[in-house]
Amino acid sequence: MRYQDWDVLLFPRDGQVPLKEFRVACHVVHDDELSHINSSPKLPTVCCFVPSLPPGAPYKVSIHSWSTPPISQSTRSYGKFADRVVFEVRLFVDGRFVSSASVNRAGPWPNVLKNSFGLSDTGELPLIFPDFQRELLNQSFWSPADDLGRIKVVISERYPRESLSVPFERLKNIVAFSFQHAPLGRDT
Repeated sequence: MRYQDWDVLLFPRDGQVPLKEFRVACHVVHDDELSHINSSPKLPTVCCFVPSLPPGAPYKVSIHSWSTPPISQSTRSYGKFADRVVFEVRLFVDGRFVSSASVNRAGPWPNVLKNSFGLSDTGELPLIFPDFQRELLNQSFWSPADDLGRIKVVISERYPRESLSVPFERLKNIVAFSFQHAPLGRDT
């Protein structure tokens, strides 16, 4: 999916072709996370449907910016921190925080998330495709802000701090990409 010059794609872990996207649309939702900084923050959220991979299948997320991402006006207003801003990419599955990366404005691009937090006996844990949430079939509503049944990537601006307890400060969520997955051609 694409928003301005940001592109975010899902791939099978060893695949070269991204998952197909259906019904791509951009919505603006309330950003609860940073409401303490801005009284009425809004977050552009690009949503789509993708076919599910088998539950537990490894996958990866590719994040790319086609140009040097600009720093938002609200972050530039912090003045002395604007030159230290980096982008944070966070990955959530069903609302659970599973992976992240920091990316400098200059890249390198694409930035690929392949592993989740934690270690296994053999090393890093790969990202694994989640189960389809059957309760979604019974919902009478749909919201772009929902977390259940979604693989969500949030791109934020942040700057490093000289504190061990709070090593960075998130200033603004730029955009969220929300992939709602559903099994196609398989029993749910």
